[in-house]
Amino acid sequence: HDEHHHHGEEHDEEHEHHHHHEDEEDEEDEDHEEHHHHHHHEHNHEGADTDEYGISTFVYFRRQPFDRNAFDFFASHWPKNIIRCKGLMWFDDEPDMAWVFETAGRQVQAYGTGKWIATAPEAEMRQLLEENPKIAAEWDEKYGDRMIKLCIIGKDMDKKKIIADLDVCLKKD
Repeated sequence: HDEHHHHGEEHDEEHEHHHHHEDEEDEEDEDHEEHHHHHHHEHNHEGADTDEYGISTFVYFRRQPFDRNAFDFFASHWPKNIIRCKGLMWFDDEPDMAWVFETAGRQVQAYGTGKWIATAPEAEMRQLLEENPKIAAEWDEKYGDRMIKLCIIGKDMDKKKIIADLDVCLKKD
């Protein structure tokens, strides 16, 4: 993927959150501070598939942002039966920043990955959308390319409960 830098903007603070669960040692964190527009990853929005061992996957997709405190609380109590989760998200208190959220086992982390295309100057935004027809096709009038899109893989998951728990973390209008 090409990186598109947002000219003239600098961030001095590191945008990274980690949640470690009990009996876990901290690993050295990589510096993920980048200044580019985020590019979307392909994920199927439809249903869930379950294999013979009870392993299933589904995509949680919402346009509105997470409330950071509510999501941090949920992430600190991450369901043990979710084996892996990775995707994009955004927070209401930092609407320009795209975040990558990922888990592997009991390790849960989020880091800023760049600005949403919707934050670019008008001419740059139009050019980026022309170059990325899939993003343009998914463009939302209110949110632009901002979204929460998490691919969740787990064993014997209660999909409805996980969705309801994540929905509680959304910013209330």
